[in-house]
Amino acid sequence: MLGDENGEMSTIPGLNQIQFEGFCGFMDRGLTEELYKFPKIEDTEQEIEFQLFVETYQLVEPLIKERDAVYESLTYSSELYVSAGLIWKTSKDMQEQTIFIGNIPLMNSLGTSIVNGIYRIVINQILQSPGIYYRSELDHNGISVYTGTIISDWGGRLELEIDRKARIWARVSRKQKISILVLSSAMGSNLREILENVCYPEIFLSFLTDKEKKKIGSKENAILEFYQQFSCVGGDPVFSESLCKELQKKFFQQRCELGRIGRRNMNQRLNLNIPQNNTFLLPRDILAAADRLIGMKFGMGTLDDMNHLKNKRIRSVADLLQDQFGLALVRLENVVRGTICGAIRHKLILTPQNLVTLTPLTTTYESFFGLHPLSQVLDRTNPLTQIVHGRKLSYLGPGVLIGRTANFRIRDVHPSHYGHICPIDMSEGINVGLIGSLVIHGRIGHWGSLESPFYKIFERSKKEQMLYLSRSRDEYYMVAAGHSLALN
Repeated sequence: MLGDENGEMSTIPGLNQIQFEGFCGFMDRGLTEELYKFPKIEDTEQEIEFQLFVETYQLVEPLIKERDAVYESLTYSSELYVSAGLIWKTSKDMQEQTIFIGNIPLMNSLGTSIVNGIYRIVINQILQSPGIYYRSELDHNGISVYTGTIISDWGGRLELEIDRKARIWARVSRKQKISILVLSSAMGSNLREILENVCYPEIFLSFLTDKEKKKIGSKENAILEFYQQFSCVGGDPVFSESLCKELQKKFFQQRCELGRIGRRNMNQRLNLNIPQNNTFLLPRDILAAADRLIGMKFGMGTLDDMNHLKNKRIRSVADLLQDQFGLALVRLENVVRGTICGAIRHKLILTPQNLVTLTPLTTTYESFFGLHPLSQVLDRTNPLTQIVHGRKLSYLGPGVLIGRTANFRIRDVHPSHYGHICPIDMSEGINVGLIGSLVIHGRIGHWGSLESPFYKIFERSKKEQMLYLSRSRDEYYMVAAGHSLALN
């Protein structure tokens, strides 16, 4: 609740603004970002190349009105057109056409989408922010065990653990643990580079047994050892380029992608200066995380509260729609590859238009709005319930939690919720504490954090300045209740 010096309430913002901003973010940035990721596609003989010219994409005005879409059980959507080129490398000829890729459902004036005549709304999802978190737990002997958990952008985890003898182990997806030396060597670092880039080289050297020396004797040995543990395969696998590519794809690219937010959090937590565009986990990250874990073992540094809002981020409507658009483009890429190969085999005439079908994009969004747990039928009991429904925050959904397995600590009201998430308006039953509501003046910040407005008070003057602060920033200020100005 906000007030000025006379005790008057400030203007209530547009309560559907969180939905509109998310959809506008997708149309302004997300659409273009995913289109730029679409690769150039070649046939097996590398004689023909297909590519999209992203700069020329167009979204056409809807062919029907919102009311007609409801009455006729249709989808209120816009057609997406993109220029595509087909290049014959031998003759250097190019054929360019503007092609119809598919339909993208639009947002109406209520902040909802009309899909097959039904008003559907996309709920914002709250999840663990990617980065590294340090915790301490008691083992069965009552001894504190310190762990560092690296969370990727999609939710995968890599755990670092330090035992009684100050040896550091890594565990991928809760599988069998391997030494930190093997992991760093498999990522491309040799022993000399490891020892030069850590603060406690003597601890790493004490871990270096004869057996360990053999495992990290070369990058190939380390990759074989890591692949054997990571993939849980028996026998003695033989090093090959295909094995290296498989490990690179399954672990170092998919499971270790931090994203922009994760890279920012890693740099801040570990005092690194790695460029923001480097969104994958690096050997330097692993070694800095191990150094910090050793410091935690010896009482230096602070542990993290994973349930604190500063360690959470919001997967907004923009992120969800962009993910689905990216998925549709991957499916479109597979269709184009298959069509090119089939057309060449049967000696058919190729054009950009007959290579592309609108099925991947259209069916992907229909499946998302119809089946995804974060896409729900709008509660139209009354105008107030419609507004409340659009401001829900959910811990549920793919990559986060399941209502039946979520523990009490996650469901409980955390002190950091004050001023950001309403502690009263939440779901009941099996999902109690997992679905909440954003406060009236709250909004989603640039980095996916929840922000609330605060008046900044100056000691020597009566002027005020209103700031939007996230939980990672407002903890450095002395905060008073919203009606304090009215009482003075």
